[in-house]
Amino acid sequence: MLSLYLCALLATTPPPVELRAGAAEPDDEVLLHITGLTLPVRAEAGLYLYGKLVAPSHSLRALLLRSTDGGTRWTEVLPTMEHSEVLFVEFAGCEGRALVGWSTEGPGELTLFASADCGATWKRRSKLPKEVWSEWPVQMAWADRQHGTVWLEDTSQENAPLHVLTTADGGKTWRTVKQPPPVPPTRPWLEARDATGTRWVVSSEDQGTRLERQEQGAPAQVRAVLPRSWRREGKKLVPAR
Repeated sequence: MLSLYLCALLATTPPPVELRAGAAEPDDEVLLHITGLTLPVRAEAGLYLYGKLVAPSHSLRALLLRSTDGGTRWTEVLPTMEHSEVLFVEFAGCEGRALVGWSTEGPGELTLFASADCGATWKRRSKLPKEVWSEWPVQMAWADRQHGTVWLEDTSQENAPLHVLTTADGGKTWRTVKQPPPVPPTRPWLEARDATGTRWVVSSEDQGTRLERQEQGAPAQVRAVLPRSWRREGKKLVPAR
């Protein structure tokens, strides 16, 4: 029954987000993969969904979507990073940090993006210095807008010690920590509560990605359904079906 509802909703309403075509080919079926949800404490920063767009044989580009109307409409705010995905997004007030990793044919470069205007615009801040190419982030945490930590694991070795990087200047420069802090507990990436206690949940089905909002003691409300499959039409992507 839920799948029938999603099909009807996708067929009768315009997509809640316009996506840039970028490097997608006209015959490509582009799939939207949402892997995380971030709810900044500052309400003016909006809501964030992140992950990647996937072409038939590779990650097309990293994806960071922002909504400032409670999840009804979404804007793609990250500069183009091809063959990559957004791994983590965190905010300290209106200062945002997004970690992007090259994810085609294995782990690659890690790039930190920063926003100083509550997520409206993002700029490259730095490349993270990996010890070996096969390192990949397992967690990112920021104590404030200047002090951050990224924990990296070597995906080519089992039980290898973590390589931990810290910054004290907002991500401009990084240094390796010899006695690193413990990795923070993993949070549910597709579920969060905002400052009012309202619960937000992202779930995926064959037809699309659904965002629900649930106030305490009230039934859940569908705020948006993002189609899963897209195709190129001119300079933008449109739902494939």
